[in-house]
Amino acid sequence: MIVLLGAVLAAAAMFLVARPLLLSDDDSGSSAPPATATPAAPAPATPSKASTTAKPKIVILPDVPKPLATKLRFSKVVVASVYSGTSKSDRAAVAQARAGAKEVGAGFVALNVLDEATARQVQPFAGTASAPVVLVVKRPGKIATRFDTAVDSALVAQAARNAGAGR
Repeated sequence: MIVLLGAVLAAAAMFLVARPLLLSDDDSGSSAPPATATPAAPAPATPSKASTTAKPKIVILPDVPKPLATKLRFSKVVVASVYSGTSKSDRAAVAQARAGAKEVGAGFVALNVLDEATARQVQPFAGTASAPVVLVVKRPGKIATRFDTAVDSALVAQAARNAGAGR
């Protein structure tokens, strides 16, 4: 019985020594017990590629009227129709300018100079002229083409296209 007990103790001791070798994945032959792993510090989050590609800031010249500046933030070329009141000729000029802008995908804004606040913004930008006036403006707020009279939509569309609309 003592022999049997000694054999069992020898087998248990051998099992404890050989166990790390049998369960180890590496082929180094080391009999040292595996070290306890400490959790690694989480890596700092790297910004995704989409967030690193920032949109360029759109710069608009300071003397551009606010309604026109707002449209220039969304369109490279904007057709501005400067009119006064609700006369038939002014409404027709605004309609033609709007149609020409729509034809080439340019922005459009109508500026009524009977409104004093609008007139104060338009005068330093476009100078003095009797309405209707059609301006084709491209970023950052430069007047590319100026028509001091009513024009048809085809002429407005061509001027906007020449300024870069639809590209």
